[in-house]
Amino acid sequence: MNTFAAILLLAAQAAAPATAPREIDPKVAAQVPIIAGKLEQWRGAWGAADGKIACKTIRSSGDQEIDALGCASMIACVKPAYPALKTIADSKATVDEKKRQISAKLATLQPCMKQHRGQGIAELAIRRGRG
Repeated sequence: MNTFAAILLLAAQAAAPATAPREIDPKVAAQVPIIAGKLEQWRGAWGAADGKIACKTIRSSGDQEIDALGCASMIACVKPAYPALKTIADSKATVDEKKRQISAKLATLQPCMKQHRGQGIAELAIRRGRG
């Protein structure tokens, strides 16, 4: 929650005039743990066809906007790594070695996923808390 609250504070401050920091609306702040909790329940899978990355929800959060946030984060982070992932998949390495290398590469995407999800949670919390 601390990371999300910080992201939310930054988003709120970015939207505010530069003259004075604003307090976070309690209605907005209340949305953060709700959205984050539902997003933790979401599971998705990505794939590529003709070089285009797509995402599919495997286990829904029960909220279409949160499911979309999960997929958008996944696509945003996998897309730049796709050429490296494809190179691994197309290599002559064994299947087990390919799986290991792909898993290692995907593990490096976790900071990107955390950042994109946090930003998405903040934006959705602001929208829902105000309205």
